[in-house]
Amino acid sequence: MTHQLIAILCLLSVCATHTHAQSPAPGKASLTLPKVVLIGDSIRLSYAPTVIEELKDQAVVVSPKPNGGDSSKVLKNLEAWVIREQPDLVHFNCGIHDTKKFLATGDFQISPQQYEANLREIVKRIRTKTNATVVFATSTPIIDDRALKARQGRDYELLNSSILKYNAIAKKTMKDIKVPVNDLHSLVANPGPPETLETLLGSDGVHLTPRAQKLLGKQVAQVIRGHLKQKK
Repeated sequence: MTHQLIAILCLLSVCATHTHAQSPAPGKASLTLPKVVLIGDSIRLSYAPTVIEELKDQAVVVSPKPNGGDSSKVLKNLEAWVIREQPDLVHFNCGIHDTKKFLATGDFQISPQQYEANLREIVKRIRTKTNATVVFATSTPIIDDRALKARQGRDYELLNSSILKYNAIAKKTMKDIKVPVNDLHSLVANPGPPETLETLLGSDGVHLTPRAQKLLGKQVAQVIRGHLKQKK
């Protein structure tokens, strides 16, 4: 009898442990929807709410709270931000922080060579550890004079010429490894009337205005929707 009681108590203990280890059950609708992860810096954080709204009832959109920062930071956090989620699609960007050019040395925060290597490794890890479709987004432009005024006193500068240089590296890299590109830079640089570059970027010459946040969010959602249909 004692042995039976011990066996029963052990079984109950195991069951309780597994029960507490499980996440709360999601709603029935979310079980059937594809999962999308958005990765990027503050630009991504600003358009993410529009993407979530646009894809409501079409996809579960995960947008990590931390600023993605540069490509090395994205690589460092891939496990937490992407791989654990096991998404169907990853829409990612890194570039603006990589192009921070330090005034004292003239060096970039992440060198062009390291930037390319990081991009390749990010895509490789996502493809190796998930079944997700990967989409890369180019970095949005910078208005130099606004950015210069906003960053007076800082030890680095942000220049649109650097953005163009790193976007070119990213586009070539993505072409080599067969990753589709969502060209958000062109959308902001040449939006078409009534919008202009000046109306889409704020006073700091970097961050998006509310109008731009919606514009980019809609395009990101459209691109994601198209790739999810292909995947299905």
